[in-house]
Amino acid sequence: MKKTLIALAAVAAVGGASAQVSIYGTVDAAVTQYSSEGNSKTGLGNSQLGSSKLGFMGTEDLGGGMNAIFKLEGGLANDTGNGKASNTSNQAANGGAGSLTSVGGTQGLVFQRYAYVGANGGFGEVRLGRDYTNTFLFTVTTYDVFGTNGPADSSAMTLNLAARNSVATSANASNMVGYASPDIGGLRVRLQSFFGENTSNASNAGDGDGYSAQIGYAAGPLSASVAQQQTKGTAKAATSNTATVTGTCTATPCTVTSTGAVTTATLAQTGNYTQTAVGASYDFGMAKVMFLSTREELVGAQADSGPLTATSTNVTNMIGLNVPVGAMNYKLSYASAAQNAGTGGADIKGTLTGLGVDYALSKRTKLYGTYSSVTNDGGKAYSAAGVNGAAGTTVAGAKPANPSSTGLALGVFHTF
Repeated sequence: MKKTLIALAAVAAVGGASAQVSIYGTVDAAVTQYSSEGNSKTGLGNSQLGSSKLGFMGTEDLGGGMNAIFKLEGGLANDTGNGKASNTSNQAANGGAGSLTSVGGTQGLVFQRYAYVGANGGFGEVRLGRDYTNTFLFTVTTYDVFGTNGPADSSAMTLNLAARNSVATSANASNMVGYASPDIGGLRVRLQSFFGENTSNASNAGDGDGYSAQIGYAAGPLSASVAQQQTKGTAKAATSNTATVTGTCTATPCTVTSTGAVTTATLAQTGNYTQTAVGASYDFGMAKVMFLSTREELVGAQADSGPLTATSTNVTNMIGLNVPVGAMNYKLSYASAAQNAGTGGADIKGTLTGLGVDYALSKRTKLYGTYSSVTNDGGKAYSAAGVNGAAGTTVAGAKPANPSSTGLALGVFHTF
């Protein structure tokens, strides 16, 4: 429940308009355990059912059916008290021209989720500022029963190229202008354009520029969406390095031999990143069935000496089921993904199975449990969300060719 403050209640001289400001948020904490091939990590996590956040939003009646609107919302890591990372130029911090200026995620609250001002009315809605991309918010998250949170987070599969290559706009984008049409018989169109804000005479002039477009339909038990977004980038050659280490292999990508020798290759400055997603759901009343298909393309994502024009792809298909039974809510998802490095090699394949249940103690508080299992074929590419870069997948020494991983979260979720 949002607690609404009547702020700026003075009556405007031109029409008696007033503004309302709401303060709201979510706090989510869970005991988590992630494991991969005998190595595990146990701790206290956050945002395992829904994202922990703090926000402020408001509206002012301008008359004639038009309203001024704003929203400021930041993510919270309530297990440590830190804020979440943000960026200013929609460009990946992977070296070379166009590296982003960022706020790294160990600071206080940053409005990295939403920071926009705009207006709405019979014409639809216009937003200016930082926002979620249409593709992510209205397709990728909408048609995943776990909402891209916790051990069964589908983005471990659906946004694999974005995660591995630090693409800044896979979920949010800065410097954005967005428009959403009014609802017409259940149909709605959303368009966004965002800017990297590089100078026109720079070698990376277009880097960070992009768009996101979505068409959605929702009426009765049926909902469907198709969306695409692209962020521009300038591909640059990569360099390689071979070294022997005795500790943890942290580079990406990183190959550990049985003798402890580690061969790494710095990622190329990548080119255009394109994400396409199609989703649908049907609510039968006693259960909702959901489907999501995503395709990523990343130009120049070769780890070593591959051609800069090569395009890596990652394709994921997911089905899900949401079954409410009284105060209980049961969830199941299965995703199958295949990634190709663009060099003519065999696909790297993986699957993710997610199981979850939550119990409503009240309208604002839930207890929950989520479990996931990830398997791989053709070389390691995917892992349970909390394992990647933390446990199991970065241990030096001999490893199975296709390591598996699991994730578990038991926690409490509260909104205010």
